[in-house]
Amino acid sequence: MKKILIVLAIILLIIAGGVFYLVHNLEGIVKNAVTKYGSPITGTEVKLGGFHISPFNGDIKLSNITIGNPKEYAQPYVISIEKVSAKVDIKSITKPVIVINHIQVDKPQITYELRNVTYNNISDLLKNIMGGNKPKADSSKKDSGKKVVVDLVNVDDGKVNLAASVAGQGAAAGIPLPAIKITDIGRDKGKNGTSLAETVSIIIKKILTASYQAVVEKGLANVKDAAVDGVKAVGDTAEGVVDSTKGFFKKLF
Repeated sequence: MKKILIVLAIILLIIAGGVFYLVHNLEGIVKNAVTKYGSPITGTEVKLGGFHISPFNGDIKLSNITIGNPKEYAQPYVISIEKVSAKVDIKSITKPVIVINHIQVDKPQITYELRNVTYNNISDLLKNIMGGNKPKADSSKKDSGKKVVVDLVNVDDGKVNLAASVAGQGAAAGIPLPAIKITDIGRDKGKNGTSLAETVSIIIKKILTASYQAVVEKGLANVKDAAVDGVKAVGDTAEGVVDSTKGFFKKLF
């Protein structure tokens, strides 16, 4: 009986060690995804401050995520997120496709910055994500990395901060970001899932396009009003950018 108990204890230790090994690998996958895929996708610096996963229930916490502004702009970042939580099907870690049941993004801060009548940081970043400023990937090379399926992504309580820099002057205002819901990422590809790069790209693009639309429909007047007290040029820029921003937004769909 004692020998049986020892054998069972050894088996449990092996299983527990395997779980922790897999979890450790998953942490590496996530961290590598941020550095390997984030910056090339956006063309700017992407940082992840912290990452934690519970090996028993699949709860993930990410903290202090920032996506840098294109170099032509004054503000330090386009997107800043203090906390992202996710629920992973822990049984799927050993499989080619990792199933993420839910991703919750809370209180993202998006900065919309006007450079002049033609250019703003969100449209520039969207162009990068859509591949406008990057060489085409070599289709002959297969992605042998992990694939993922994401059942649900919720983005809540976000805010778009409007910042306009014209001739050394600036104005700032803020508008709420409408709630965002994304479902079934990777499901349309059958059992193959979606690459980590494409998954990250889909989520970032959705946040940016929603921010862009909110600015066009509700925010540009706020930039103009904020400029009345001394930065008339910003108001002129806001009026001039309406048509170009609406035109760019329509091209996304």
